[in-house]
Amino acid sequence: INGVRSIEKGLSTFGKESRFQSWCCLACKLHLLSDWFKLLSQCSDACLQQFYDPLNNCFRQEKLTQFIINILESVKDFDFAHLEPALLKRLAGV
Repeated sequence: INGVRSIEKGLSTFGKESRFQSWCCLACKLHLLSDWFKLLSQCSDACLQQFYDPLNNCFRQEKLTQFIINILESVKDFDFAHLEPALLKRLAGV
């Protein structure tokens, strides 16, 4: 939750794509990308519509979602401790 709050506060003036990039980088650094993706797939339609096109997202396609989660699980094996600070933009302290 702190990571999401950091993105919300630190990148409030950025567009959706920049926030999504920062979200992905932060999730990789914290080894939570597959977990966060899984949480998004379980969100209500109303919640997802705030961030993603309701007709063109993978979160409601069960097989595709599970396939992506399986791939993202392998990302946990990589060390992102030294992730380029510029990729995290204004998310200092995370």
